[in-house]
Amino acid sequence: MNLKNEELHGKIVEAAGELFKQQGFEKTTMEQVAAEAMTSHETLYNYFPVKEALAEAYFRVISKNIARATLESVPTLPDTRSRLIAAISSIYEWSELNPDLARVVIIYRLKIRGACKLFEEIGTQSIIADILHRGRDAGELRNDIPFEMILAYIDYLGSAILLDWLRNNGQGNLRKQIVPVVDMILFGIPGKPET
Repeated sequence: MNLKNEELHGKIVEAAGELFKQQGFEKTTMEQVAAEAMTSHETLYNYFPVKEALAEAYFRVISKNIARATLESVPTLPDTRSRLIAAISSIYEWSELNPDLARVVIIYRLKIRGACKLFEEIGTQSIIADILHRGRDAGELRNDIPFEMILAYIDYLGSAILLDWLRNNGQGNLRKQIVPVVDMILFGIPGKPET
């Protein structure tokens, strides 16, 4: 994407984000976004074929901003477990405050998952990848499980937690629900010892 296209893309996402904040996802129309971004409907649809794609792009911006803030606090934490919980909790905090938009984004991502790269080098995903690399280098993670598999487990289990929380109309503390999942990924599921 050239600089002019990147600027227009950013302008459209920013306009949509403002409209989503003001009136919610459902009440925001693509026509309103085009008008707010001062672009044509055709141009808008060239960048974003559906409103859900626009919401997902807006979430990417949010995720990058959250990642920047999280990046400052994560290195001060004592171990991989606490770093993972902090990084994932930061994005869940936004989801707790924006459940309707979180629902749209997670469902859209699950629909397109096969067509996109699993962990892109942006936002909280890049922080999680960095935490895992550091944890492996420090000897806190097993070396016999492929790195990409660990990332996939975190991604899928995190999505499942978020979907379950959304299905239950936001009941419970979403951020506390990540702790047992992180423990399961890092330490397995202990069972009764064999006799």
